[in-house]
Amino acid sequence: MGLYFTPWLRRQQARYRYRQALTHLRKGDVDAALTVLPQALGHYPAPAEIHIELGKAHWQTGDTVAALEHYSAAIALDPTSVRAYGNRGLLHCHQGQEELALADWQQALIHQPGHPLIHYNRGLLHFRRQHYALALNDFDAAIDANPNLAEAYLHRGYAYEQLGQPVAAAHNWELALCNDLNLDQARLKLHHLHQAHRDRAISQRLQSELDLRQITVVAQYQDDGLRIQVHRPVGVGINYFTLPDQIRTLIIKWQLEEVQGFELTGQVQDQPVVEWRGHYKLFHGQPCPPARWHRVLLTAFVIFPPLGIPALACAMNLRQAYQRGDYLTALRASRAIQGLCRAGSIASLTLVTLLAGYWGYQRLYGPPEASAAPVQLAPTQPTPLRKPAPADK
Repeated sequence: MGLYFTPWLRRQQARYRYRQALTHLRKGDVDAALTVLPQALGHYPAPAEIHIELGKAHWQTGDTVAALEHYSAAIALDPTSVRAYGNRGLLHCHQGQEELALADWQQALIHQPGHPLIHYNRGLLHFRRQHYALALNDFDAAIDANPNLAEAYLHRGYAYEQLGQPVAAAHNWELALCNDLNLDQARLKLHHLHQAHRDRAISQRLQSELDLRQITVVAQYQDDGLRIQVHRPVGVGINYFTLPDQIRTLIIKWQLEEVQGFELTGQVQDQPVVEWRGHYKLFHGQPCPPARWHRVLLTAFVIFPPLGIPALACAMNLRQAYQRGDYLTALRASRAIQGLCRAGSIASLTLVTLLAGYWGYQRLYGPPEASAAPVQLAPTQPTPLRKPAPADK
């Protein structure tokens, strides 16, 4: 009994030491884990796992030589250990020995073809080597094995971006954020993509509306303004004195709330010399939009007060918005006043028309005729009973 109990007790102690070492590693106490792990090595049922943890601990302390020795020892004890191949391949990759890393990961995938992290790490290596198609294959496999692996979506988006597929890249960055809202790289990429789309849209819009033949217009959003560059070929002229007013008129018409001014730069194509540069406030010199006070007061107090009162409030706020420089708010207030007054006039006219129609109907046809009063029946007199005639004698 004692001979059996002693090996069993040693195995239990080794298991306890192993769990204790894992606790130290989770807490970040690597030195304590390195002290405890060798005590479990002699009697733990799966010594390859001890070597893997020793390799990870030595790697954290910077002793990569000892880490490689322990990973190799784990593979010698268990040639099917996916963790040992995976970690040794990752260490080879960090040391720049990419072929050794690929060989270790290939062995790991032979024993476990659907391991998501092995595919992800190999995909990163392919991406770094600019083998984007191979990287996509590994990222696809990693996502198939673990659909919640946000980093795989992120780097698959990078691969699609390098392959010139921005729509697929944006879709993957959105999926990355869905799985990890704190993934700032994906959020930043989506922001830049959205910014580039807005810049292209405003550039095309200006190019079309200005109708500048043979002249290229490139616009970019910057803070609360636009940076507009025009490039003209040699021999094609631009009137830089009227162009700013044309641009200002268009932007005011489009009502771009985030734009308060613009910078205009002009130069000849393929020449670095800037021939025109100017900064312009968008609403400089613009008159205050009309408040239409006479219509507002007439609507509020005479025509239709339910719509006239909101129009009166808009008229009171319009001047304040214009004085603080918020021209777009003042312009919207002016348009709202016009709409409310028009709606009040229509509503009032509709009511007057209905009332006049009802009054005319009453005058034409008069009140409905009263029905004839019911005839009261006189009470019926009871018929007197006759005495029975005497029978003939």
